[in-house]
Amino acid sequence: LTCGAAAALFMINTSLLTAHDHLIVVHPNYATNIAVPKAIGCSITCINLQIKNNWALDIDSIEKSITPFTKLISITSPHNPTGMVINREELQWLITLAEERNIYLLVDETYRDICFDTPYPLAATLSKKVISISSVSKAYGLPGVRIGWVVAKDKLLFEKLLAAKEMMYIT
Repeated sequence: LTCGAAAALFMINTSLLTAHDHLIVVHPNYATNIAVPKAIGCSITCINLQIKNNWALDIDSIEKSITPFTKLISITSPHNPTGMVINREELQWLITLAEERNIYLLVDETYRDICFDTPYPLAATLSKKVISISSVSKAYGLPGVRIGWVVAKDKLLFEKLLAAKEMMYIT
């Protein structure tokens, strides 16, 4: 559990990224997911969703943006503000790419519970290279409660995130 999804994003970015690393972010994205890596000195490539493409994820651009220093690909699904939801095939393609290149895939699923039908299970359940985050802020209209979470199957990553959490708060 975290103090909202923002704390989860902060923990992930500060635990995984350094000034020598590269991040790919599907844009627009939550400010914490861009400002924190910038503050660290991490190199960032933004993949902009385009209205002319019906806000569809540009998978080819993501793959072409990967460098030897890429540590993390960050997406939001369902996406705010476009409402774009990636399908199972796109998610699996990103997971395979992350596994093959030893990159983590961060899926911000904060709006997941607003959807009537999400076409895949919680993303983090599908691979050790996937991290899911969410909170009660958006879907449940409870931003003041400040409860969020991180889900990950990678035990070493999970321990790293717990250590980062303990640096910020102990509850």
